[in-house]
Amino acid sequence: MDDYEYHLFEEVRARRLSRRGFLRRASVLGLGLPAASAILAACGQGGGINSVPASGPPRRGGTANVAITRPASLVDPVTLYNQGGQTTAQIAGEYLCFPRADYTLDPRLAVSWSAAKPDTWTFVLRQGVKWHDGKPFTADDVVYTMNLLTDPKVNSSALSAFKGIFSHGNIEKVDDHTVTFHLDQPFVDFPYLVSAFNFNAIILPDKYQIGDFAKGRVGTGAFIMTGYQPETGATFARNPDYWDKRYPYLDSLRLTYYADDSTIALNMQGGRENVWPIAPHQSAQALQETPNLKIIKSPSSEYRGFHMRTDQAPFDNPLVRQAVAACFDRPALVQALLGGDGELGNDHSFAPVFPVSKQAISQVPQRKQDYALAKSLLARAGHPNGFPVTLTTEQYLEIPQYAVLAQQALKPAGITLQLNVQQQSAYYGTGNSQPWLEVPMGIVDWGARGVPSQAILPAYTSGGIWNAAHWKNAGFDRAFANLNGSLDEQTRLKAAAEMAAIQHDQVPGIISYWIKNLRVTGVSIGGLAEGPANHFDPRTLWSAV
Repeated sequence: MDDYEYHLFEEVRARRLSRRGFLRRASVLGLGLPAASAILAACGQGGGINSVPASGPPRRGGTANVAITRPASLVDPVTLYNQGGQTTAQIAGEYLCFPRADYTLDPRLAVSWSAAKPDTWTFVLRQGVKWHDGKPFTADDVVYTMNLLTDPKVNSSALSAFKGIFSHGNIEKVDDHTVTFHLDQPFVDFPYLVSAFNFNAIILPDKYQIGDFAKGRVGTGAFIMTGYQPETGATFARNPDYWDKRYPYLDSLRLTYYADDSTIALNMQGGRENVWPIAPHQSAQALQETPNLKIIKSPSSEYRGFHMRTDQAPFDNPLVRQAVAACFDRPALVQALLGGDGELGNDHSFAPVFPVSKQAISQVPQRKQDYALAKSLLARAGHPNGFPVTLTTEQYLEIPQYAVLAQQALKPAGITLQLNVQQQSAYYGTGNSQPWLEVPMGIVDWGARGVPSQAILPAYTSGGIWNAAHWKNAGFDRAFANLNGSLDEQTRLKAAAEMAAIQHDQVPGIISYWIKNLRVTGVSIGGLAEGPANHFDPRTLWSAV
């Protein structure tokens, strides 16, 4: 048992670290499942680490029909940025590690990883892996991929995820099956940035050129892409040389693209499709009573960020931001927008699904709707009669409805919202024209992240590239550095609690709810993991037909 394993052992034995929190930290540090189970047993917290049970005994053979919304552009792991492209690439491609439903990490192309210190991470790669064209997988492929993803000239979608943490040229080949990442700053949760939670981090072959993926037979995954039509979908065949001989169960997989979610819902009801890995509540709710379908629900870290420009009046006064936050009836929002399929947010970035959030959640009182408080805060801020402001947001899922409910919620406090709901492409824009980063008040859809730091760094730190609130807080930044710079769990828990308290008090953005992930399958399909819903792993699917 090395020093850090012993530290985890002491934390669990002293009941300062929960079983769930221990498993999370063990997976981040690359501690194998047998070793993790042995430590739990030694601490009297045995029971093993269970995978999600299938709905019946797996069978081999058959085909699954998978539905997803159409990708916005030609699918390429380097440049893709939406769910359709992400799902397509994840069927054929693989990551160094992959998230389980409980947000721990499963080794894939890496068999283990460890940190000599929080800014130096070494990954031992799996041997005996073949690319779909038969060539062997080696460290050269990982080095090439990471340099490709971090090259500013390439314009990879992964640049934003790595910014400030890992830069071009800072990966070292140790030997044919070992690589070391030298980070720009300590980042205890770095393995999440080379997992599917950074969805562009699919490992590609050495000398890969953007556009090659669409030609097929690129990847190391359990399925080989045999056909691809940008407008209609893709077909995949079982990889007979897949490194994990247990998988896949299916012989083939057909992925169909749709223009909208409502059409997917109709085709799930009609039986044409039997796997919908990413089902928004607004479309899936109609399927609740369909007898031939089952809906899988799981907690997630997905949320909607309701931000206010802290560098402009009136939101440069934290009292005003606190007043806005006091206007929201959060339980009512969860029910109205998600049919109850969500968890209450409390205006900080520590979702209940994160083990590190436990102390942060318990020490920050849950904010409730309180108009008397809101009016008092506005009066103290010099706005006794309220003020008008434009709320700009996007035409996406429940967000327009959220905007309307916000308009209604703020009116009794004297705050009059004018709504400006734009098409998603116009709202986010490109290059130097990105309205969502400039508007005085806006709502943003934030996808699930594996750890709080993945969302906090770009969105809430002083130098964050997606800091739509333009918020800067030196104390918050210092606590963030402590969260990422220490392997000691108590230091991390204390930093998380401090950050949550600052964020809750200063309110650069309102986080009213965390969204549960929904997945839908036909009763003839088994083996689909509970989540995370944004990350599709088809290896374990099996067909009863």
